Amino acid sequence: MTTPIGATTSVTDTAQAKAGSLTAASGQPPMDKQAFLKLLVAQISNQDPLKPMEGTEFVTQLSQFAIVEQSIAQSTQLGNVSTQLGGIANNDATGLAGKHVTMRGKTMAFDGITSTTSAVTLQAPAAKVTANVLDANGKTVRTIDLGAHAPGVMTILWDGKDASGQPAPKGNYSLKVNATTANGVAVQTTQDVSGVVTKIAFDKGYPELTLDNGAAGPISDLVGVEAVTPSKP
Repeated sequence: MTTPIGATTSVTDTAQAKAGSLTAASGQPPMDKQAFLKLLVAQISNQDPLKPMEGTEFVTQLSQFAIVEQSIAQSTQLGNVSTQLGGIANNDATGLAGKHVTMRGKTMAFDGITSTTSAVTLQAPAAKVTANVLDANGKTVRTIDLGAHAPGVMTILWDGKDASGQPAPKGNYSLKVNATTANGVAVQTTQDVSGVVTKIAFDKGYPELTLDNGAAGPISDLVGVEAVTPSKP
């Protein structure tokens, strides 16, 4: 069967439109420069010899090809810049090893002997502040009554004992702080944990700090950094 003259270009245009629709519908990335160039060559090769492509149309096709090529080059360059910035950020994070830091968090690691501390910041005056020490299963081990407190940072000390006064087992614990006004209205709080950075991991795509008390969190939770003061002989 012979294809009528003039039908080739319309068929190519139709195929191109369908291909674009399928690409958009499937969620696949747009065609690269090689695919675009092949499609352009095929369109020129199969055009109607009695009605060739207009010069302005050909220039438009070439300009579209140039835009595709520039877009790919820019994406590659941005990817390289992102990789370099990530490497710089990771390199800076390694400088935190051995430093005493404060991070947002509620985790406390108890060694079974030494008392452990945490900190909470009150956004307003509180008439009553209580801290619940929770074990790894979320069970309340002890409730500490801290009384009233002014706005700002307050340190919470846990001596490692449970509600009956017995030493709690070694392990990871968390602290849940509740603060209320004299009228029983909740006071907003933020909790911090401090310790020396013993490990910095990058396997999650961002630096994650682990402290000597077992607490861990992303570097974005970092609040402050202090140099560790060497002990005097």
